[in-house]
Amino acid sequence: MGIFKLFKLGVQTANKKARMLIYLWLTNILFSLIVVSPVYFLLQKDFSKSLLGDQIGEGMNLIWFGDIIFKYRDFYPSLIGVFIIPAVLFFLLYIYLNGGIIGRIAAQDVKVTLSNFFSDCGKYFFRFFRIFLISLIGYFVLFGVVMKLISALFTLWTKNASTGWPQIFSSNLKLLITVLLFSIVRMFFDYVRVRLVIKDSKKTIKATLTNFSFLGKRFFKVWLLYLLVGVVVVIFSVVFIGINQILPKAGLFFIIVFIWQQLYILSKIWTKMLFFSTEYHYAKKSITN
Repeated sequence: MGIFKLFKLGVQTANKKARMLIYLWLTNILFSLIVVSPVYFLLQKDFSKSLLGDQIGEGMNLIWFGDIIFKYRDFYPSLIGVFIIPAVLFFLLYIYLNGGIIGRIAAQDVKVTLSNFFSDCGKYFFRFFRIFLISLIGYFVLFGVVMKLISALFTLWTKNASTGWPQIFSSNLKLLITVLLFSIVRMFFDYVRVRLVIKDSKKTIKATLTNFSFLGKRFFKVWLLYLLVGVVVVIFSVVFIGINQILPKAGLFFIIVFIWQQLYILSKIWTKMLFFSTEYHYAKKSITN
């Protein structure tokens, strides 16, 4: 089956399971409110009557961010906790929800309900958590070994350059290589998760090792399918940024900006479902054949 047909099947599945969009969006909103509320009240207390307070809605401002760190420097460990704890909770939530997404995608003919969605979240959580721990090895190899070697090669190439153009070109090329290699590692562990669900297996190490053989035989087709969905992500992001830049931020227009941002979040959730849907159809087809 060609990648475009697999892509079409993925789109159809993502649309068919669209109810998950609501569950995931509401979970995202609830989590954001819980995490952001303490920081919001801190900002309100310090900047609500200042000029900087009027500028906060326009985005991250390093001046007020620095002011907060300086003012609360004696509570530095607490400030670190404010950012680290939500980050840890986010990763755990991310792992938890992935189980529901893939589980419901794999249940092709079953209607998505709140009950069976969160049932799958719990069912696959510990399996996916172990995969997450294994994936840390992959990301360490990528960023701690491979990218350092690539950076060293680029440094040898540009250190004697007489103009700045080789440096600019090498920086952009290195960024592109990083993104492509990152996509391979991420795709690899996506397929491990999908295979665990298809086979309803708890053997995470075996599934990881088996996946080398599975992807090795069909790497370029699988990767092209993954990059095709990645193109959709890029298109959505470019459209969002372009329109977001021209939207006025003052007054009641803030509501329009908020709605536009939520639509973008929904598009990111949908593309996440699309990634898993295309991966499911490819893995299912290959495993059953």
